[in-house]
Amino acid sequence: MKNIKAPPSDITYEKQLKAYQKRISNILESFTDAFFEVDSHWTVTYWNKQAEQMLMMPRKDIIGKNLWEVYAEAIPLKFYTEYHRAIAENTSVRFQEYFEPKKVWVEVAAFPSGEGLSVYFKDITAHKQATEQLEKEKQRYIDLFNLSPIPQWVYNQKTLVFLDVNEAAIKFYGYTRAQFLKMTIKDVRPLEDREVLQEVVIKTLHLGDINQSITRHCKKNGDLVYVSVESNAVWFEDIAACLVLVIDRTKQIMAEYALFSSEQRFKAMVQNGSDFIAIVDTEGMYKYLSPAAMTILGIDPEELLGKKIFDSIHPEDREELQREFHKIKKHAAIPPFRFKNKQGAYRWMETILTNMMDDPAVRGMVWNSRDITEDLENKRKISESIGRYNIVSKATSDVIWDWNMDTGSILWNKGIKEVFGYANIHTSQHWLLERIHPEDVKLVLAEFELLATNKKNRLKLEYRFRCADGTYKSVLDRSFIVFDTTGQPIRMIGSMQDITERINHLKAIESQNRQLREIAWIQSHEIRAPLSRVMGLVALLEAYSSDPVLKDYITHLKSSSEELDEVIRAIMKNAYPHTVAGGRK
Repeated sequence: MKNIKAPPSDITYEKQLKAYQKRISNILESFTDAFFEVDSHWTVTYWNKQAEQMLMMPRKDIIGKNLWEVYAEAIPLKFYTEYHRAIAENTSVRFQEYFEPKKVWVEVAAFPSGEGLSVYFKDITAHKQATEQLEKEKQRYIDLFNLSPIPQWVYNQKTLVFLDVNEAAIKFYGYTRAQFLKMTIKDVRPLEDREVLQEVVIKTLHLGDINQSITRHCKKNGDLVYVSVESNAVWFEDIAACLVLVIDRTKQIMAEYALFSSEQRFKAMVQNGSDFIAIVDTEGMYKYLSPAAMTILGIDPEELLGKKIFDSIHPEDREELQREFHKIKKHAAIPPFRFKNKQGAYRWMETILTNMMDDPAVRGMVWNSRDITEDLENKRKISESIGRYNIVSKATSDVIWDWNMDTGSILWNKGIKEVFGYANIHTSQHWLLERIHPEDVKLVLAEFELLATNKKNRLKLEYRFRCADGTYKSVLDRSFIVFDTTGQPIRMIGSMQDITERINHLKAIESQNRQLREIAWIQSHEIRAPLSRVMGLVALLEAYSSDPVLKDYITHLKSSSEELDEVIRAIMKNAYPHTVAGGRK
């Protein structure tokens, strides 16, 4: 009986249960994952410290409460659907979800336990962000490859097959991506260059190795191009490959060839050109002179070599020219200066100065000069002519206009305002024609056309011109036209004189004369009618009268009538010189 133990009491079982629950609680609290449990009614029965920290929810505020009432914002998310699926299907679930209220990504593992659900979850925000960043970086590198403006491709080092090509390569070579991926890098080389490719370019590169070369490639359309190729060893989907960058050097190489050719032409042009070209050092010492030095200055180029260019410059221009010379960094036009020729006379020179000190083929300052003495003299004469024109324009009361027939623009002197009231001195051909009286414009255009057709220089005509206030003035326009070497009119200069008063005066005189003639006509006819009757009676009396005294009276009356008739005829003749037999033409 001593070996028989008494059954444990309820107190012992309770202690053991508490101890077991404590051990479970210690285990759950030691988890690095957040953990909670809910019963079949979704009431939270357990909430560990990690859950408190991650969701910032103290267990005292959540235990005993309905999970979905506390986290109603999680109902539309996977949390709700997956937890319910685990209960309904009695299966464990695992998923990832973003919980917006806490700004965290969580990875969740949930499984049924008893009549409830146990849930493990951990914060994977950092991992998720790192993964997203990694994907962005990966995409960035893919974009750098695909969107690069420089043609690039990846090929298998062993088989030479293209593994990938970017859009720039597709555009540059003209092949589609599908066509490229069926080709090798030999297929973009001309047939005659493929042996060189085999011997020189194709070699195994190790990671980090770089190979550079300039070679020829052939596009799909058959065009040959010179390219600079840079190859880097890379791993591409576990394949030893090469990343190739292709830079088109065709223009550069062709430009170098063209430069060589142009240098040859330049030498020929310099030797035979009309400009004075010299190369001097930084102190202005001659290093080269073109043969034009003899033509322009009468100086043998050999005589100037080793001398300074400034010694031939006019003393008044020398200091400023030296300042400009030392300021030139690249290319500039310098102010005209006077250069002494063989005879000791000074000629005006226009010069372009180019700094080519850095060019190993030149290493000097290049002077390109031309003689502008005659041009300056012509400009001086033109300036004097313009000055005289301005003086005449100011002195005369006439309206002077200058019509550029190439551009259609017309320049007026100040008379346009004083005579016609217009302030604008720059007008157009259309403006001029608009202000000529509608009844006169056709005549004016016809005269202009006739003048140009017959190649005559001078024109004189009268017409009416509208003033700024809408009234018209009569003008006498004297014009002079200038033709070019082909006979085309290019310029017309005119002087408009206001003759309105003279025209009005002439019209007044003409009107007065017309009235006088009408009066004379009326008076002469009114007097002549009774005179004719008197003369008829005199003739009858003369024929039938025999009384000597009466005949004497009749003779005297006849003489007076004839005298009066002569006076009337004289009046008619003076008033109407072209009347015939007493009537008008």
